[in-house]
Amino acid sequence: MVASDNATLTANRVSVTLEIFSGRPDPTWSLPPEMTAELLRRLRALEATTDAPKSSDQLGYRGIHAELRGDEANTTMLFVSHGHATVVTPGQRTYYTDAGRELESWLARTGADHLSADVVRYVMKEIETAR
Repeated sequence: MVASDNATLTANRVSVTLEIFSGRPDPTWSLPPEMTAELLRRLRALEATTDAPKSSDQLGYRGIHAELRGDEANTTMLFVSHGHATVVTPGQRTYYTDAGRELESWLARTGADHLSADVVRYVMKEIETAR
């Protein structure tokens, strides 16, 4: 199902996972409240699309998952990769265009304090190369 309104997205806790490793756990970190608010602002600014992202089985960097939790038991899942964002809420999957990979780049940079400098450089190069 595709909808064009993401204005109702809310969260007060966000956990971000960088999908990068094979055979070991991917790095995960939490966003502080001000970054959570910025993530929601950026999500609300995305343009809806009917185009579902293509799946990829590549090795190395594959994208970024985020779990957005609100006051209630509602959880929203977000996956951002290669210029697309997918938002999954109960009973709905919504696709967005991440023009210039701006959201993806911003989310990757939120992990700078939790990732090695080599991982950050590699991921940013992967994102920048495909812009």
